[in-house]
Amino acid sequence: MTRTMIFWLALLGTVSLAAQEQALPPRQLDVAVGLHSYHIPAMGAQWNGPEPVAYAGINQPINRKGTLGVSLRLGYSRGRYQGDALQAQLLFGLTPVVARHLEMGVKLGIGYQFSFYPSGPMQWSDGQWAPGRRSKGALQAPLQLSLGYRAINLSGVGLTPYVAYQVQALFGYSPSLSPLPVSNALLGVKISSIQ
Repeated sequence: MTRTMIFWLALLGTVSLAAQEQALPPRQLDVAVGLHSYHIPAMGAQWNGPEPVAYAGINQPINRKGTLGVSLRLGYSRGRYQGDALQAQLLFGLTPVVARHLEMGVKLGIGYQFSFYPSGPMQWSDGQWAPGRRSKGALQAPLQLSLGYRAINLSGVGLTPYVAYQVQALFGYSPSLSPLPVSNALLGVKISSIQ
């Protein structure tokens, strides 16, 4: 585990302890599903072969209004050609509420992706082809924009459904294309107890 990930995990733990001591909004469960594609919405790159992606994690508000927060989430993405991937992300977010109920969000963070190749890769070694590793790790730099509705209360449970678009750069995935851009279109919901 890198020093950066240890730093972010320690920060999340500190924020969680501080939230217990203050009158901050409760921690939220954050679940999202959608489609991902290896592309970026610029330079004529097309949205090709979208595959399923899913995330689950926790969001800890760090101010009384719940507009600032730190999220830790795990994800899975399907990849027919690049291989399936497991992800861990730590995100810092700003989610102000406008027009009484609309939650506009932006999150920025760091993550790690572990991809599993769908076929046995080969690598050139000592003048001949040899079997390569069946997995690959890459650092992520995610940026997420979202729009949600923060006002649904059901039997003591608060729901905030949202739509989001996340673009992230993968560093170290491919020596010939770094960073490798990935886009995610997501539908999600944040779930919390009502104080």
